[in-house]
Amino acid sequence: MAPRRAEEVPMKRIAAPGCRLPTRLPIGEILTDITQKDWKLGPRLGCGGFGDIYLASDETHKTVTQDAKYVIKIEPHCNGPLFVEMNFYIRAARQHLINKWCESQQLSRIGVPSYEGSGSHTYKGERFRFLVIPRYGIDVGQLFHNYGRKLPTKLVNNLAVQMLDALEYIHSHGYAHADVKSSNIVLENAPTIPENPRAYLVDYGLAYRFRTTAGMHKPFVHDERRAHEGTLEFTSRDAHHGTHSRRGDMETLGYNILQWLCGKLPWERDQGGMSPSSDPDHVHTQKELFLSDITHFMSVCFPDRKKPPAAIKSYMKYISTLDFQAKPNYSYLRSLFKPRGKMERVSCSLGSPLGKRLVADENIDYLRPKKMPYLRERRPCKPVNCEGRITRNHQVPVEIEKFSWEEVLARHPDKMAKSSLVQTLEDDVLNGLTPPPSPPPPSLPTYAMLQVMKRMKDRQAGTYRQKPKSNEELKAKWMTPAMEEVAQLKKKVQSVMSMPRKTISPRLTRSRVARLNRK
Repeated sequence: MAPRRAEEVPMKRIAAPGCRLPTRLPIGEILTDITQKDWKLGPRLGCGGFGDIYLASDETHKTVTQDAKYVIKIEPHCNGPLFVEMNFYIRAARQHLINKWCESQQLSRIGVPSYEGSGSHTYKGERFRFLVIPRYGIDVGQLFHNYGRKLPTKLVNNLAVQMLDALEYIHSHGYAHADVKSSNIVLENAPTIPENPRAYLVDYGLAYRFRTTAGMHKPFVHDERRAHEGTLEFTSRDAHHGTHSRRGDMETLGYNILQWLCGKLPWERDQGGMSPSSDPDHVHTQKELFLSDITHFMSVCFPDRKKPPAAIKSYMKYISTLDFQAKPNYSYLRSLFKPRGKMERVSCSLGSPLGKRLVADENIDYLRPKKMPYLRERRPCKPVNCEGRITRNHQVPVEIEKFSWEEVLARHPDKMAKSSLVQTLEDDVLNGLTPPPSPPPPSLPTYAMLQVMKRMKDRQAGTYRQKPKSNEELKAKWMTPAMEEVAQLKKKVQSVMSMPRKTISPRLTRSRVARLNRK
């Protein structure tokens, strides 16, 4: 949730579900980060459903003024978003990592805030987690409202290129932002908005690691716990299922660009924004339908224009054809929003820095966009046993077996019937008709197995009681005549041993046992 300015929110604060609001810290409080660097708190700048944002300075001997260069985000230790954000900054947003990326890509800057510090702080027995980042100015959401809910095309193109650069950097470190929106895009602090402002993508509380430690892309799996995560009007189709990838960030950015250009997305209210009673599943369905027909999508977004902007139309058409695990062609997407005079040319030499940057992309011929075949419909996936999900285009490879009458006749009839039954059940499971069967029991259960099964049923019914074994239980149906004779002998010996001591001899010999057997 994006932070709101404290002076603009006189109403009572409400914590996000499952979270707790922090106690307000006093001005001048000293916080020490993990590198033992001290930070001094200033006035509270904003608040959200998870925590607060304060002005801060590393000059602890001075009073923190309104022109402070840093801000500190503070949340209670029991909240989770700031923990995720801190891990992202530590792993992917250190200053030397950003500088190295800019040098390799021949860029002067990248729209990702640098990590300045983080740690824990205790105040009145309550533990807080804090993160220090540079301070920026107005966000694009406020700029969007100041312009009357429509931004100039030149400004939109400039923001789109900068956000594509930022997302490419984030994706290169195995993360997806998962919450790209206007209030999370801030501009550099300046008295007036310049013609080409520098934008930064902030708020990584929902950052998602789409790449495993082995470097592999995580598969598409429906997660009901994270379904519809993010901001509803910009949530990608994948995020509606509870999973994220590079494709989802590209789609979310496309919705933002559309809103900046046309003023309102088709699933928003007339005055903008989503109704509190909006059904996330209905919004998801609308997105699926609109992205299956880009021409209709553009006509709904731009009803007063015969031709919608070519850049956003080509952008959304490309996103609708992108696979879940595919790497987007960032250079091609950037070229859609750049002026023709500043477009990157493919004819540059491969030895130049620009040529090396183009070689790093998957497709070098992005200036000649092909006609992209788009999906007619992208239906939600069908769950299999509430775990995995099979997509609409998923095809199970079928191996053609060679038929041989000799192999058929050589097989046992019972085994053939059992294997055909198991195969039929497996086919039903793949088609989503029945749950997977349990392992088949042995064809001939033993008597011991039958007794165990009976005890299990008795325990479930509450009628089972442990009884000591009697001598009669020694004789079972599977005993041979010799085993029965030994059991009877053992029974007689036990009866003799149980007799009173005065009636038995002090020693039991073989002759006495033989005599007992003759009786």
